[in-house]
Amino acid sequence: MDTIRRLRYAAALLSSFTIMALGGKHSLPGFERSLEELRADILLMASLVRRSLDNIKKGFVQRDVDDCSAVIADDEEVDLLEKQVDRSGTNILIRFQPLATDFRTVLATIKLASHLEHISDQAVIVARRTRSLIQEGALDEDSGLSPIFERVDQSFAEALEAFSRFDNVWAENLRRQAEPLAQEARDVMEKLSDAVGKNPERSALYVNLIIIVRSLEQIIYLIESITEDIIYVAEAKDIRHPKNRLAVENEE
Repeated sequence: MDTIRRLRYAAALLSSFTIMALGGKHSLPGFERSLEELRADILLMASLVRRSLDNIKKGFVQRDVDDCSAVIADDEEVDLLEKQVDRSGTNILIRFQPLATDFRTVLATIKLASHLEHISDQAVIVARRTRSLIQEGALDEDSGLSPIFERVDQSFAEALEAFSRFDNVWAENLRRQAEPLAQEARDVMEKLSDAVGKNPERSALYVNLIIIVRSLEQIIYLIESITEDIIYVAEAKDIRHPKNRLAVENEE
């Protein structure tokens, strides 16, 4: 618990991101305090992951090994906080049995922690690959990755802000941007795959860049999942897997 308290204290130094209150005051003893602790944990977790995305961008663009190493170090704290959010959120659901919006919000916060942990894992993959390329002196070209880094970073920041307000309109706009951005990432991967055949002597570089872009693509889809959870809280509507034939048949 000392580590968690220290992390909470550091949250204000990392980001202005805050989770909105989950509703009015509740009469059950301990409910409000439990919600505040849950918000504090997810706040810090989001702040750490946001810092990690900024660091992988700077690490790649500026060829900075220290930024890459910071991402790897932060991942352990993110893992710790995910477990804390999961325990706290589950305890709230079992102990207080909140209804309607409060229930959906707590559930979405637990899911947000899972999404953040997966984003952090993908950021670590990017950081390790980038650091290795820098140390080998092999990262001597951009290959079109910088704009992808920039847009992923911006999309994530906006998704967190939309989550803090449970802004379903903003979330829907971000969700619609996810697939075109993921396609841009796939286009870059295709060009890098072609480059492997044309320049086999540099295949190690291009393979590492492909892995980096693939992780960025996975982050894009995790951001999309965050927007879907926002809509779930705001509209009580599950919009995941809209093209699933079995899901459509069940609704009918």
